Amino acid sequence: METNLTKYLQPQVIQKIARLDVQAKCIVEGFISGLHRSPFHGFSTEFSEHRKYVEGDDIKYIDWNVYGKTDRHYIKKFEAQTNLECTLLVDVSKSMAYRYAGDSVSKLEYAIFLAAAMSYLMVKQHDSVGLVTFDNLLRAYVRPQSKPSQLTTIIGLLAKTKTSEVTDFSATLGRITGLLKHRGLVVILSDFLGDIDGAIEGLKRLRFKGNDIIAFHILDRAELDLPFQGNSLFIDSENPDHQVVAQADQIRRQYRQEIGRFLARVRDECANLRVHYLGLNTAQAFDVALREFLMERRAFG
Repeated sequence: METNLTKYLQPQVIQKIARLDVQAKCIVEGFISGLHRSPFHGFSTEFSEHRKYVEGDDIKYIDWNVYGKTDRHYIKKFEAQTNLECTLLVDVSKSMAYRYAGDSVSKLEYAIFLAAAMSYLMVKQHDSVGLVTFDNLLRAYVRPQSKPSQLTTIIGLLAKTKTSEVTDFSATLGRITGLLKHRGLVVILSDFLGDIDGAIEGLKRLRFKGNDIIAFHILDRAELDLPFQGNSLFIDSENPDHQVVAQADQIRRQYRQEIGRFLARVRDECANLRVHYLGLNTAQAFDVALREFLMERRAFG
């Protein structure tokens, strides 16, 4: 993969960028192959190329000039015309590093793979895509652009991303709102652990500016089910001083009720704000999230 970043990065980081680039392409290509119709072409105003007519195509898109010269039917393909600007917000707070023993990815890695795949989709669609990483501060910002090199920039940044501090939704989402100069699609990838009131207030600000928002609520399956056995030590990932020892079997039922209430609150608050909400866990295939993203992208356009 070509990159103008290589001279600034250590070899192991370059390798990670390359792997992430391949992973993003694999996720997207696998997803696209499962669709009946590619999201990368539509019938609008900018001509892209011809393809042979197949049974079931709308005959109004046949190029009769080509037919007159070749005696064969060809369909005009056009690039979809949109002015969509999408900004991906990736939560890099400490809690996103959690991964249950034996699982393949952490919450942050899951979010990074999704962000890379969505960036790949947007660049292929010739839409503008940008990236923000945040915890209690804005850690990185890539302004939305549609140029092909944007994918290299975003993947390079994602490959170097690590978890750092605690979450401060109210402060960071407020600052992010100030960065967005145009109405667009905002995608937030977070576990929403921490100050949920601050998160809701931040989403309100983003919605007030006219943005469409997708909230991907990413949790580890262990956070949902509490699969531990016997006497267990539980540590707050964003505040390690907060620890408790408990019999997992004895608290599992109450814990699941509490996590259910938490999920319901985030989901209901998003519904009230008309934020498109999707709960995910790191054991799920990426296709679920990409489908929701593509549907929202089409609705926006």
